[in-house]
Amino acid sequence: MDAVAIRNELRESKSGSLLRKRKIALLSSLGLLDFSLISLYQLGFIKKLPDLPFSIFDTNKINASKKAYMMGVPDGPITLVTYAFNILMAGAGGTKKTGRSKIFDFFLAGSVIGGAAGGIYYLNDMIRNQKKACLYCIAGAALNFAMVPLAIKELKEAS
Repeated sequence: MDAVAIRNELRESKSGSLLRKRKIALLSSLGLLDFSLISLYQLGFIKKLPDLPFSIFDTNKINASKKAYMMGVPDGPITLVTYAFNILMAGAGGTKKTGRSKIFDFFLAGSVIGGAAGGIYYLNDMIRNQKKACLYCIAGAALNFAMVPLAIKELKEAS
């Protein structure tokens, strides 16, 4: 592994593959910002998250629900780990030119698809069970959905 070559490739290459990975990293970074607010609320640092002034929105109720803590920890920090993992996998090993292993593309696609599946699960729960919506969760799900075609394309090219 040539760390200098990887650095140069990551910073300078204009390959379609790397452009897609950069987009995944950007979307994941936006997700980190979004879910940092949710995490700080769930951990009690922020007492109330701002919401849109429509009766359908109750971000605080959604993020303080039993479902949001069902694994014994708040789900916000779990999502933060997923977004950070996406960024890590987007850059791991550089590109094919620098010997990037296909396994990184499989991990990246798995994480992205898992995030999108989680988004579907939580959106469904908001609509069907809680009858309220979380603006921050909807934004996170949209970010997750936007990453899927990028990750699928990477997976196809890696195969």
